[in-house]
Amino acid sequence: MSTPVATTWAVNNMTRVISDGFVIVVDWSCTASAPGVQGAFYGGTTTYVSNPDEPGFIPYDNLTEEIVLGWVYDALGDQKAEIEANLTAKVEKQLNPVTANGMPWSA
Repeated sequence: MSTPVATTWAVNNMTRVISDGFVIVVDWSCTASAPGVQGAFYGGTTTYVSNPDEPGFIPYDNLTEEIVLGWVYDALGDQKAEIEANLTAKVEKQLNPVTANGMPWSA
C-alpha cells in the first residue's frame, strides 16, 4: 500500500499597482507532501487577466486566494499537471528510495 501524496497550491505574494489595485505579478508555490516528506516548487506568474477599465475587473480588496490561483492555473495550462506530477514523483522517491549512501564499515 502506498502512502498518498497531497499537493497544495498557495499564493505567497502579489505585486499590484497602488493607484488601481491591478495585480501584475503573482508569486506562488506548489507543495507535495506525505508524512515526514515534502517537496516544493516556487514560481511567479505575470498576470494580465483584465485591466481596471474592463468589465469583470475584480478590485484588489475583493480578491481571494481561490480567484488568484485560478489566474495562475490558467497561465500555467498543462504545466500545472506537470508540476504536480514531478513533485509527487519526488516525494514518492523519498518514500521509496532506490539508492542509499554510506559505507559498510562505518555506523
